[in-house]
Amino acid sequence: MVYNKQSKVAFICPTRTGSTTLHSYFSEQGWFRLKEKHHSLDALIGLYPNLAQYKVYGFLRNPLSRFESCVLYAKQNDFFCKSFQYKLGTVGIIKNLKDASYDEFVDCFDRFAEFGGFLFKPQSFWLNDQRVTVLDFDNIESELNRAVGALPDSIPVLHKSTDLGRSEITDKVRAFVREYYAADYALAKDKLGKEY
Repeated sequence: MVYNKQSKVAFICPTRTGSTTLHSYFSEQGWFRLKEKHHSLDALIGLYPNLAQYKVYGFLRNPLSRFESCVLYAKQNDFFCKSFQYKLGTVGIIKNLKDASYDEFVDCFDRFAEFGGFLFKPQSFWLNDQRVTVLDFDNIESELNRAVGALPDSIPVLHKSTDLGRSEITDKVRAFVREYYAADYALAKDKLGKEY
């Protein structure tokens, strides 16, 4: 979470929705950030009760695009890559994680999800809360301007995944994401009027 004490505005940070970018940008603008970067609002208010007085925003990303971003992050991040590489082997997939297809990732998703912590949680874990105003990730700068007023500088994009490890998004992957992240699709329709 990143927050401003003066304006009492905060951003809850689902994984792979620009959280590193928000933390970096707003820290430079004098905002504060919590070390509990990806905790739910309830958990954060439990730790920091004053946050209950804040106007809270959070970005919602196309679930399929976010899923691909999470997989690429797992493939490109040294910590996750080593651990997930081991998980692949436990289900008989003997290849470099970076070469594994998204289909293979889906086949052993339950093993990745249990280890990945917040990485693969549905966005609804953070955003399906009446105290959170949901913003559209596809329009991040205009949504930030709407939430906090005119920004003094453009927003840099940080931690964007590269093409290393990119794979084909098959119908199997689309179906899996639509089912596993059904609450995110419903949230997008309800809060943003978008159908992905």
